[in-house]
Amino acid sequence: LIPLAILLLSSSHHLFSQELTPTDEVYEYVPGEVDWLTGEGFVIGGIVDPRFFVIGVGGVVESGSEVSDFANGDHDPIKDLGFQAIEIALPFNFNNGVTGLVNGTGLEREDEWEAILEEAFIHVELTDTLSVGGGLFFNTFGRQNHQHIHAWDFVNQDLVNARILNEGELTTLGGELIAKTPGNMGVLTVAFGGVRTHGHGHDEEEEEHGHEEEEEHHEEEEEEEHHLEIDDSGFNDWVFSADYKFRPFVDDTIIVSTSVATGENGFGRDTHAFGAGIQKVFNGHDHGNGPEFCDGATLIGTEFIGRHVDYFDEEHGGESSFNDYGLSTRFLYGLDDRSTIGLRHDWIGNISAGELNVAEAHRLSAAYTIFLDPKKHLRAKIQYDYTDRADLNGEHAAYFQLQYQWGGIGGIHNH
Repeated sequence: LIPLAILLLSSSHHLFSQELTPTDEVYEYVPGEVDWLTGEGFVIGGIVDPRFFVIGVGGVVESGSEVSDFANGDHDPIKDLGFQAIEIALPFNFNNGVTGLVNGTGLEREDEWEAILEEAFIHVELTDTLSVGGGLFFNTFGRQNHQHIHAWDFVNQDLVNARILNEGELTTLGGELIAKTPGNMGVLTVAFGGVRTHGHGHDEEEEEHGHEEEEEHHEEEEEEEHHLEIDDSGFNDWVFSADYKFRPFVDDTIIVSTSVATGENGFGRDTHAFGAGIQKVFNGHDHGNGPEFCDGATLIGTEFIGRHVDYFDEEHGGESSFNDYGLSTRFLYGLDDRSTIGLRHDWIGNISAGELNVAEAHRLSAAYTIFLDPKKHLRAKIQYDYTDRADLNGEHAAYFQLQYQWGGIGGIHNH
């Protein structure tokens, strides 16, 4: 499997936000006749530009393990063969400074499907540099959290995002402010609101229990309330977040990011998260629709995310806390304008707080991504993961992912 890892390497093409785009070789894409096979050029009322994604995935793991054992985030593969997600995105633009997005995702569980409204927000441009918005949205925090699954560089979520940022999909129902610095050198995003938690259908299942069953297990449930669970360390009630991405004046191919977030956790106390990252692109291109990862383009980036978690220590009868850290580093290289190889290394530290013990983990991911059609609407990805974690039965996992996109411009231009 080690030679296989060298052959596969890593991943796809979503590199920067649109606000931080270089401006060489710019041209504007103008929709013409509709291509009904890919959906390019299809716009509803000149306002809504719909996109539809179908993502299938197959996984192979060591004997004695299951694909779900290697899943860390809510959107990670959990079956040997099936659909990883079906996603519908409805971005809209009224051309008067009012834009927004409605995005829904269907996730295939073991025996059923779960439908999630992931985002539904609107933005109003007050000036050339200031916008305000509200609704349901992914918080902008670092490189990964604001991306939908179709734009991921790898098949699965980064380990540090999955643990610290509510399984990598920290989502707020509230408002946000977006401010661009002069010269479009940086973007500040500030958000505040209530947190959408990941119930995974448990709430519905609990409602179906009869009153008699609830009484029968009442004492057991009360005991479990005192047990510390790692999921409770995430944001559970409200959150305030701020993210600033900027290009240093010395080099506009470098993007630096800083992020903070604070809010109430599942313990009824506070969690404070913080992050910092940097990435550089060599030989990248922009043709007017966002950054292109073309032949010979190279990306090197790393991001650190940490948090300080307060909780009540039942054993010692007082307030306590613990710190949690992780790091994700990636290298991407464009073989040509349709295929990319790369490498990712994830690390998250161990947690030992009261009765809560979570193992340290390292993961090396290697993948090969290729668009199978000239318009980049059909994408295939092969990925190998080597995971070193004490509480995991296996170490090796491999995935094959196939993604079809209908609507919008193919490739990296759909966030």
